[in-house]
Amino acid sequence: MVRPSRWSDERKANREQADWIVAWLRQNGPATTPAIIAALEAEGRDVRAHVLQRALRRSPFVHCIGKEDGARGPVSRWMFSVDPPDEP
Repeated sequence: MVRPSRWSDERKANREQADWIVAWLRQNGPATTPAIIAALEAEGRDVRAHVLQRALRRSPFVHCIGKEDGARGPVSRWMFSVDPPDEP
């Protein structure tokens, strides 16, 4: 009996989307969360909260460098870096 793959098409797509977000941030960062969402929409990609969170919170190369005021309130600012930023 063959065991089904744990990497379903949906999981592969989620992983590819998270990798795209990290790569975009590497080329275009630092950027705010709304700017990342706008880039996803401009590329015709789905904006899914769990994929965005995976890319921003779980990647060892993406760091939150602060907050700034946005149109609807405070938004996080993200940066791609191999080394984590110095903590104050």
